[in-house]
Amino acid sequence: MPKSKKEDQEPDIARLSAIDEDVLTVLLGRELYGLEILDELNPGRPTPLRFGSLYPALNRLEKKGFVSWRWGDEVDESGGARRKYYKVTGLGATALNAVQSYRMALAQRAAAGAGLVL
Repeated sequence: MPKSKKEDQEPDIARLSAIDEDVLTVLLGRELYGLEILDELNPGRPTPLRFGSLYPALNRLEKKGFVSWRWGDEVDESGGARRKYYKVTGLGATALNAVQSYRMALAQRAAAGAGLVL
């Protein structure tokens, strides 16, 4: 019996964009709202990440079950809205670990091929 197209695909656990990976890395072990996430990501970043890229990434990660969120109790001083706090789920931490392990193994293979030691 032939495999379905869905069975041939790798699980989503290893499918993270660079932005998704950055967001999960910043959120690992803590809970932050949007502006705090950008403040952590942007220093030293060649192209600063903006809200227009951050929130679609957070929505993608939430749909995959990699992040969860809650409404904060305090009110934002500027507009009176409550803040939405995001944190990494266990599944998100597992996905991030899988991608980072793959990148490390890839770097080690590349270094070994070039005669370097990592």
